[in-house]
Amino acid sequence: MKIQKPNVLEKPLISSDLLSLIEMARVEESDIVAEYFNNISVENIDMSKLCFKNVVFENCRFVDSTFYKTDFIDVVFKSCDLSNSDLTEGYFNRCEFTSCKFLGANFSETNMQNIFNMQCTFKYANFASSKLKYINITECDMSDANITECKLSNISLDNVMFVKTNFFKSSLKGIDFTTSHIDGIMVSAEELNGSVVNLYQAAELARLLGVIIKD
Repeated sequence: MKIQKPNVLEKPLISSDLLSLIEMARVEESDIVAEYFNNISVENIDMSKLCFKNVVFENCRFVDSTFYKTDFIDVVFKSCDLSNSDLTEGYFNRCEFTSCKFLGANFSETNMQNIFNMQCTFKYANFASSKLKYINITECDMSDANITECKLSNISLDNVMFVKTNFFKSSLKGIDFTTSHIDGIMVSAEELNGSVVNLYQAAELARLLGVIIKD
């Protein structure tokens, strides 16, 4: 599975004031393109319906902020915190998230493709009714996340925590969980059909589904 990587400047200059760029984008109805934002910390900021292209966010904190229907195309997030933020109906294409925190973030009804997630926290995040395809998730914590009624395709996992994650009405066909942790996930036999698990996981899932296993 080949995932397209974000196209960003190798050595971008640190951008001017983010708030000024947001105001200008709204007035001119333009995109925010080829910018580098570093060490920005704001709360309750509204970036709804904006479009970021070829942008890098590093060491930024946007807690409790709103990104409703915001587009992120060729965007990199490094060591950022968007906990409890609203990213509902957002569009993400060719994005990379490294060492970021999305605790309790709302990604419901988002469209995400060509995404790399590495060493990020998505505990209690909500992905309900989202379309996720060509996604790589490595060493992330998605425990207690809500991944219900999603369309999942071409998902690659490596050492991901899915403890008590809810997959209700999301087909897991073709997804390999063998290197991940799926203790206590909320799922039915229908969703599990076609997924790949190891022997230990199969035994735990059987018990979860009410199957009695005798030694």
